[in-house]
Amino acid sequence: MKYEKLDISSGSKYKWILCGIIIGVLLIIIVNFIFSYAKYKSVDSVKLASGTISYENADLNIIAMFKKDDEETGYQPVDEIPANGYVIDDSMSYCKEPDREDDIKNILNYENGKLIVDFTKKGTKCYLYFKKLDNTLANLLKDFTTTDTGTNFSTNKITGVSKVTGPGIGNNGNILYKAEDNDGVSYFFRGQAPNNWVQFANMRWRIIRINGDGSIRIIFQCTGVNCTNITGVETNVESNVAYNTQSRDNTYVGYYYGKAGASSYAEAHTNLASNPSTIAVKVNDWYKKNLADYEDYIDPNAGFCNDRQKVTGVNSSYNSGTGYGTSPTSYAMWGRVAKSSGYRQEQLATLKCGVNAATTETQETSVDVDDKLYQRDLFTKKESKKGNQILDYPIGLITADEVLLAGGFRGTGNSNYFLYTNEYYWTMSPMSMADGSTVIMFYVSGDGSLGFTNAGSTFVGVRPVINLKADTIFVPGGEGTIDNPYVVVTD
Repeated sequence: MKYEKLDISSGSKYKWILCGIIIGVLLIIIVNFIFSYAKYKSVDSVKLASGTISYENADLNIIAMFKKDDEETGYQPVDEIPANGYVIDDSMSYCKEPDREDDIKNILNYENGKLIVDFTKKGTKCYLYFKKLDNTLANLLKDFTTTDTGTNFSTNKITGVSKVTGPGIGNNGNILYKAEDNDGVSYFFRGQAPNNWVQFANMRWRIIRINGDGSIRIIFQCTGVNCTNITGVETNVESNVAYNTQSRDNTYVGYYYGKAGASSYAEAHTNLASNPSTIAVKVNDWYKKNLADYEDYIDPNAGFCNDRQKVTGVNSSYNSGTGYGTSPTSYAMWGRVAKSSGYRQEQLATLKCGVNAATTETQETSVDVDDKLYQRDLFTKKESKKGNQILDYPIGLITADEVLLAGGFRGTGNSNYFLYTNEYYWTMSPMSMADGSTVIMFYVSGDGSLGFTNAGSTFVGVRPVINLKADTIFVPGGEGTIDNPYVVVTD
């Protein structure tokens, strides 16, 4: 066999090709290592059914998940992370890293439906156990009686419309009433409700209702962890505040409003961030001073309904109102408490925002929601997943519907329910543009009745409303009473 020597000078191009290949391979190896390391260190959020796992992307393996709702059934296998109302069981949950004999337990953190897994080795395997929280409000109230009827109150099982025939009176301890809202079944307190007191952010609050999504709607009562003011000026965070100092245009019924002198209903009732009502400014400023440090406990998705649907059949002179400019116009809440013959004997309430019921008659039977009305009138925080997403802060006011359900009534005073404070305070429910001259809004009167007045009136005060998250934890032992309230656990 004859061997021939390679002629380098004549084959230099092969030399350079070979060198290029070697350099290219090295570059690929280096780049791949860099990007693999970067991927390994990056943090991703991966949706897993109703929950979320956030983890460093390094071949994490969730081997098994279990949850326990009670001691009797024990842990049962599940294929999704529970979103709310559970905590990770540190005594049971663990992970295994490759080439490590012992289990590791300090790399798991679960909060508000999100699991944070902080590990350092690829191929880590985790076994997760979730147990139901004992001290969520839902669990604390589990033995309460629930009903859709009561003194002067009932909900039509066919139409879903709640009818209120008079003030809500009586103790009503350990009773929750129910009606549908946009997210499901809402459970609310009515009458004296002696066990709906909450202590949060160095203040006392009263629970209005547990929303359909599980969040907890509460209204300010008084400042101080030991305050017991049921009546008096201390029950308002500020007195003598106009709903809106401007009131001579339909647009000013808005919690945030559109354009004065508009040429269309849509233009008048759009929501401009640059146009907060006078009371929205007051509420926002109060939030910044008093609740900003507690925002992690306040639900950003639950909203506040400013029902601006036009309605006919209340007052004949308003029936042709356009809803913009100075045109005399009736709004939906007015049609739920009155019609052409005067105040209703059966006044209507709904916890649904955006109900499309353009006449007083349809409001008696309809709870059909119009998506456009819902998106416009449900005021929510900018980061919310629903509503108009215009609020800088997750805070608002009570609605006239909620007042009726709690025990208020148009035309009759009531000092025997938990919203009575012997003070005046605003709702965010509009009544009308009266006689083409001024916007009229509903408020809670000093005698506890549902009243109304010019939006520019300054004898009315402010009681803010917020929504606590569904998985809010309370100190064990609270009974919700004035002497032993439910106390929110805060860091």
